[in-house]
Amino acid sequence: MSLVISTNLNSLVVQNNLAANQPQLASAMQRLSSGLRLNSAADDAAGLAIATGLNSQSGGDTVAVQNANNASSLAQIADGALASVTNDLQTLRNLAVESANGTNSATDRAALNIQAQQVIADIQNSASTTNYNGVNLLNGGFSSQFQIGANAGQTINLNIANVQTNTLGAGQGTGVSAQGQASTYTGPTWTSTLSPIKAGDLVINGVIVPQSLSTSYNASFTGGDTSGNITAANNASAATSAIAKVAAINSVSSQSGVSAVVDSNVVGGTSMATASSLTGTVAINGIPIAISTSASFTNDANRNAIVTAINAYQGQTGVVATNTGSDATGIQLSAADGRNISVDFLTTGGPMTAAASGLAATGTYSGGYTLTSANNGPITIQQGTGTLANSGLQPGSFTPSQATVSSASLGNVSTGTGMASGDLVINGVSIQASNTTNDNLSYTQQSNSSIAITAAINQSSTQTGVVAKVNSNVIQGSSFTAATVGQSGSLIINGVATSVLTATGVASTDLTNETNAINAISGQTGVSASNDGSNIKLSASDGRNITLTYGGGTFTTPNTALGLPSSVLNAATTFVGIVGGASTFTPSPTPTADVGKTFVLTIDGVSSGAITLSGSASTNNTNIYTALHDMQLPTGVSATSVSSTQFSLSDTANVTLNIGWYSTENIAASSINGATGSTGAPLSGGLTTTSNNEVTTAGSYTLTSAGTIKVGSTTGNSNTDAGMLQGSYGGTTNGTFLSQVDISTVSGANSAIVAVDNALNTVNAIRANIGAFQNRMSATVSNLQSQGTNLTAAYTSITGADFAKETANLSRAQVLQQAGIAVLAQANALSQQVLNLLR
Repeated sequence: MSLVISTNLNSLVVQNNLAANQPQLASAMQRLSSGLRLNSAADDAAGLAIATGLNSQSGGDTVAVQNANNASSLAQIADGALASVTNDLQTLRNLAVESANGTNSATDRAALNIQAQQVIADIQNSASTTNYNGVNLLNGGFSSQFQIGANAGQTINLNIANVQTNTLGAGQGTGVSAQGQASTYTGPTWTSTLSPIKAGDLVINGVIVPQSLSTSYNASFTGGDTSGNITAANNASAATSAIAKVAAINSVSSQSGVSAVVDSNVVGGTSMATASSLTGTVAINGIPIAISTSASFTNDANRNAIVTAINAYQGQTGVVATNTGSDATGIQLSAADGRNISVDFLTTGGPMTAAASGLAATGTYSGGYTLTSANNGPITIQQGTGTLANSGLQPGSFTPSQATVSSASLGNVSTGTGMASGDLVINGVSIQASNTTNDNLSYTQQSNSSIAITAAINQSSTQTGVVAKVNSNVIQGSSFTAATVGQSGSLIINGVATSVLTATGVASTDLTNETNAINAISGQTGVSASNDGSNIKLSASDGRNITLTYGGGTFTTPNTALGLPSSVLNAATTFVGIVGGASTFTPSPTPTADVGKTFVLTIDGVSSGAITLSGSASTNNTNIYTALHDMQLPTGVSATSVSSTQFSLSDTANVTLNIGWYSTENIAASSINGATGSTGAPLSGGLTTTSNNEVTTAGSYTLTSAGTIKVGSTTGNSNTDAGMLQGSYGGTTNGTFLSQVDISTVSGANSAIVAVDNALNTVNAIRANIGAFQNRMSATVSNLQSQGTNLTAAYTSITGADFAKETANLSRAQVLQQAGIAVLAQANALSQQVLNLLR
């Protein structure tokens, strides 16, 4: 081997080995000093990722254990308060049992009732004040979700039902009831207002209810022709029945927590005319039944004969007839299984009619159903992308421990006279007429409003056990179409005009402008607006009537330009041209039937003051031109008297104006209009306008009770005047709210015993739900703790250093390090051997 000094190969080899050993030594020392095998991603990238995930899971489980313990504590507080409520209920029951005894005097019962009221107040206090961390637990508003896992979605829900005294005492099985619907026969076809639930019509607790299907039940007959024949064209689908709707709701009850049961379908009768001798055939659910009346019999006897004839076919029709004992209400029909009831007076059988028989008018009637909550949680009803009215329900969040039913929207009440005494009978009590003085919010038609009807119902609440509450009055617009650019007009809401709306040609912009204009006057009208990008929606949260009129303008089709259907907005319009100078007008001749009624004139959306029609043509002329003259400043139009029966209008801007009028009193157009002139040209003759009578839309209301809500009528007008179909609602049989308990009488004491039993059942069910929740929390904590232990072990097995192994590695590395240094010294000394050759 050659001896060289330019390269010490041995030294380089030793240095490389020392360099390779250095990281091993450093790694062993780091692991032993930290106790961790993984000190950086370089140690084990995949292992570090797994370890990080395990650490996050373990930390999350630790917090979840704390969450579960807190949730269990919350439930324990609620259960403790409910235990106190249970003791109070037992005390109240004992007082009621004592009061019911015949040995007590009226004074004794009065004293017992004082004590009972104190116990009831204590129950209310527990319901109102029991809270955890500032959150009330027993007032019906508690519904919460607890995070009991380390990952999203690992939650559990707890709902605690209302135990306030205005809720406890309701019969078991109470819930939210839907009203049925009805169709009419206009011959030769059916005009059906019966509708199935379509996907998107009904959303319960955030869950979309699917379409109701005719295959769900095949017992509901819904129509036939004038001879009673069922045809494809005239037989509406059984999907409209309560049975099919209940099946659709129950198909998603596991997600919504709400189930439905069918109510009995009850169809009220018709007011009977004076008895006459008639023979005919009525088809009940498609089964022809011969019936007759006789002038020799009383109406009551004729009804009994008809009832007997119909009930003979009960097995085929599924319908039972009942004589109500009153000419005003005739014969009631009912189907216990909730099937549709179809009534058809056949032309082939004779001249029998509804008025002659006391039966309901020709048509098909669907029944209602009741929703109940499986977990005592609130039942929230919303409209989805469809039409909620198809379900027979009203929107809102309802307490499941109350019997509840909402009326239909009362709709257009512009020409109505309000609810008369006897139109509505609740639990056997005739409700008095609705009164204008009970509604100080609505602009017009106050006696027709849901506010006035609610007040009338509540004046009899002590006798009926039913309380009414006004719902928001909502008008959902439709068919909004952007008007031609530059067209304009205004909307008059409850007598107040919006600012002039000018079309931009962009639908979204026009909708936004309309919404803003309506909301700008909401403080005066009580009506607010919103839009979903396609249509406008008007709302009066206090339930007042919403009265709409087109305020005038140049919109060719005001309804579509404003997005409001003709059923809520009478938007007829006439253009009057004024081209320079003055145009002369002659008002209508002396009106006849409309004397004393008032109306308002509008010019391009600006309204005049109220004008009263007189029996004098000259007085009318003076009143009209005076009103118009007073509008000169905002409109730029001046009015001048020409003669006792004529006036002129002039406009220096030489523009085409829109002159309209509206009234709250249904005035005939002929009472105001004069001779017709030419549109867009100077007019000589009448003040050419088109009737824009205001349309007033009333809302709905909700009835609540501790027991069954039985709706009837002594006039047969419960539906048309009060928005309530006859029937039983609420899904229960008896009950009294604790807040209404009075044991100062024997009957009151007996009712109290039933109410307390109902309340105990409710509280026991709530406590059972809370107890099950606590057990789940205990099991969850145990599972999380076990899982946390296992996660820690898994994490340690990946990240923890093996001290035996690492100590051996350290010793090995240290020995190699020392040996390497020694050898390096020897290798560096080898080159000195070359000096021996130079001596």
